[in-house]
Amino acid sequence: MGLSNQAHSELRRLGERVKKVLTAIMRALPPQAQTIGGFARHIGCHRSTSQRLFNANKAKSGEQVLYHLPGLQALNALGSQLQGHIPDNLVVQWCQVSQRFAATMPQYARSHAELKRLLAGDQENKANTPGGNVSGQDKRAQLYYAAKSLLGMSMDEIFCAYVLTRGRGREGFLQEVAMISKSQVMRETGAAPFVQFYTHPHSDDFIAPLDINVHSRVDAKRFSIGIAQELSTPGLLNAFASYSPGNSGLVFDPIPGHEHFDATFIFNNPDELVDPLSHASKCSSTSISIKNPAKKLRLLVLIEKQLDRHSCVNVGCYHGNQKVEEGKLSVEDMWTERLPEFPELRLIDLAAGAQALHGDATQQQKLDYLFRYAALDPTNYSCYLMEVDYPIWSTTYRIYFEHQ
Repeated sequence: MGLSNQAHSELRRLGERVKKVLTAIMRALPPQAQTIGGFARHIGCHRSTSQRLFNANKAKSGEQVLYHLPGLQALNALGSQLQGHIPDNLVVQWCQVSQRFAATMPQYARSHAELKRLLAGDQENKANTPGGNVSGQDKRAQLYYAAKSLLGMSMDEIFCAYVLTRGRGREGFLQEVAMISKSQVMRETGAAPFVQFYTHPHSDDFIAPLDINVHSRVDAKRFSIGIAQELSTPGLLNAFASYSPGNSGLVFDPIPGHEHFDATFIFNNPDELVDPLSHASKCSSTSISIKNPAKKLRLLVLIEKQLDRHSCVNVGCYHGNQKVEEGKLSVEDMWTERLPEFPELRLIDLAAGAQALHGDATQQQKLDYLFRYAALDPTNYSCYLMEVDYPIWSTTYRIYFEHQ
């Protein structure tokens, strides 16, 4: 019998906590201890222990961290072996996570070897079991219909595409050109108005969103928000009512004569994401907050291949509308508010056109529109796609990169 979802969730968080401490330890050591052999010689542990610690530190999930860790005896010995080589507070933290692992493991397995077999077996079962997320999707669908009834607002799809480029934004930052497109938005009488939120402080001269059309081109070094006319219901721009500086939102009145409407926004952020190849922060994050119930989410991140070659990508779904402080983001801190919901992430081939998006020509049209507006060549980018049916209302879905 495999591990339950609850067990996986607890073990995943424990593994991520272990990795956070382990990464801090590795960073605190001198350069001569940054290799497997050098680490073993520096603190006086067995080379096999060092090998397992380095494998755990490279693991991409919390479960993999626990899978690669050395045995309990070696973990306990590390506490004393590390003394004098790293700050005392890190020694204390390592002893704490080691003790937590020793106390947690017997709840699920009689030994570390058995736990590793369970973790490996569950991964194999997931790979061989079609439709493994059906029950989770049913629960998300129930939440969608409940939230739709409660709020009086819903939409069929949220399509988001973020294009990250070096050297085009302001100095020391990536340029982020983003499209957020919402299809078949429905708002009942008496419901809250339709609001499009954004994260960047607007300029002092901000009056209204730009009127963008197929002939428009971005000003790469200037923050802007615009409405793509060809991809939005006619009258949306005229329905713009006000903006709210306090919560960074564009507020819209109902569009006369339209029970449902489409709304596509394009943002240019030249100074919001730091350049991870020249900044102390080695993590870049893109996200979308689900503020209204939606039947489907498509989130794409198109990252310049130069960046992608130095990056490790991951995903998560987080409580509430969590925002991270840019420039201080650390991949080791990305687990604390994460829900036990792991959307699938795929690397897709843009050269395949609409076939990469399951033959959806409309979404391919939106991507082409975004690249044309940004004056960028899609062949220079790697594309990561997250698709979620009935994304969890009032959460944040995030794709983030750890850069080497």
